[in-house]
Amino acid sequence: MLNGLGISEQEEAVYVELLRRRQATAGDAAKVLDMPIPVVTAALARLVALGLATRDHSGMHVVVPPDIGLGTLIAQRQAALQQVQGALADLAEVYRTGAAATAGEVEVLTTPEQVTTWLNIMERGAKREVLNLFRLPYVLDVDPDDSTNAQVSYRYVYERAALDHPRTPAGIGKFLKRGFGVRIAPELPGKMIIVDREAVLLPTLPDQTSVHPGFLLVRGQALVHMLVALFERVWQAATPLQLTAAGITEGVPAWDDVDVTLMTYLLSGMPDKMVASRLGTSERTVQRRIRRLMKLAGTHSRMQLAWYAAQSGMIPM
Repeated sequence: MLNGLGISEQEEAVYVELLRRRQATAGDAAKVLDMPIPVVTAALARLVALGLATRDHSGMHVVVPPDIGLGTLIAQRQAALQQVQGALADLAEVYRTGAAATAGEVEVLTTPEQVTTWLNIMERGAKREVLNLFRLPYVLDVDPDDSTNAQVSYRYVYERAALDHPRTPAGIGKFLKRGFGVRIAPELPGKMIIVDREAVLLPTLPDQTSVHPGFLLVRGQALVHMLVALFERVWQAATPLQLTAAGITEGVPAWDDVDVTLMTYLLSGMPDKMVASRLGTSERTVQRRIRRLMKLAGTHSRMQLAWYAAQSGMIPM
């Protein structure tokens, strides 16, 4: 419970016993806790150093009221964290312009330890959004119990072939229960994890079966922007998955190839009648599709829809 303050389990056990007794010698606490006296003595010395207890000349230890002792310790830790937070931007700039910068905007991670460390940093440090493309074979484990943050939006797309893997349905069910957006696509261009539209982790080879030969950590703005656009295009064309009483079911695809072609014609300046002729359909059907796309994109005008289509990467510019 107190390990976040740098207090070990043994020290916490001694502290809790001291809270119960209000005061005790090392021998008294050792007897009750059935711990070696040297261990208890060291724990008491540590509690005194942290300001959670005092010791008189007779060897009697008296606990400091927790609202004062722990409260002061927590305030000190918070102040220290604020100082570190204040230095974060400066340290990040040192890293960006230092030796690591010679590697450019793409860093190669070649050991399991590097990959695991960066995956944890990216997922646990996410502030806004995590985007993921899943396809077989699986190399990295993504556990919603470890990575979920209520303040973060999660959107995952699975390649349909991944449903044949025995653990995929259970994983999708967990993600849907957590409120993640999950979709399925016939085929994916690759697999990758994007965090806060600032960093992307993807395997060196498209069908990599293990951590080797390595993963690419992409942080350059231009490259990340292109990979985000690729994800958005895949996401819009994918079919939403839903969790119902009958299990995992598929919804209706958001954007299909006809929608993409339609928007391309509209952005070129074609009137609805000409677009309908090119698509081999009626003008009314074209207008109905446009209204549906506006609703999906949350826009209120064709101009907003066009901007959304271009920004999301759905329509090449």
